[in-house]
Amino acid sequence: MNTLASSLIVKLVCIAMPALLLPGLHAAEEQFRLVAESIEIAERGKVPGYALLVDGKCMSFMSPAGWSVKPDAAKKTVQLLPEDLRAGIRIKIVLEENGGKPELKAEQLRQKVLERYPGAKITHEFRCYTSGEEGLAFDIERLVEEETAVSGRIAFVAFDGGTVEFELTANTKTFADYHLRFAALLSSFRIGPAASKSANTGQVGGSR
Repeated sequence: MNTLASSLIVKLVCIAMPALLLPGLHAAEEQFRLVAESIEIAERGKVPGYALLVDGKCMSFMSPAGWSVKPDAAKKTVQLLPEDLRAGIRIKIVLEENGGKPELKAEQLRQKVLERYPGAKITHEFRCYTSGEEGLAFDIERLVEEETAVSGRIAFVAFDGGTVEFELTANTKTFADYHLRFAALLSSFRIGPAASKSANTGQVGGSR
């Protein structure tokens, strides 16, 4: 995903966020809301774009074409699923109590991944990149119900206020088929301040 595409999302969604969705933004410390937009990209036409409003910030991204996008305000997650349900991508927002930008330490993140999935094996570790930040990513392999091989790619990206976790999960046999979609999602992901200027957008879900 190119820089122009990412900047379009910010201009169309974050800078012009509807007042109806942002009542008392300065006091909405636990706000979590997803807004949908159609973004016009020269080489692709209209593509689905989304803005996630969290803790006074606007996190914008483009989902893989044809995938459903479902927010869960209680868990501060967004689940992306293809029509055949053979894979899934989860975006999780983890806020810092002190509001600062956490340091991403490889050893701590490895431990976190292995605690989340006991018995999993980390097969690869590498740097990853969103539109404006650098993070750390891990590829893992694990068995589900002791017979199905499942692979995952978990990326951690820090921002001022917390961490965004991106997690791709798929059957090991087809895992590589989703690498480009996952990379495109990351490269489109951009974090900026939310604004209260009125605009025509569509609310997907969430709470304030």
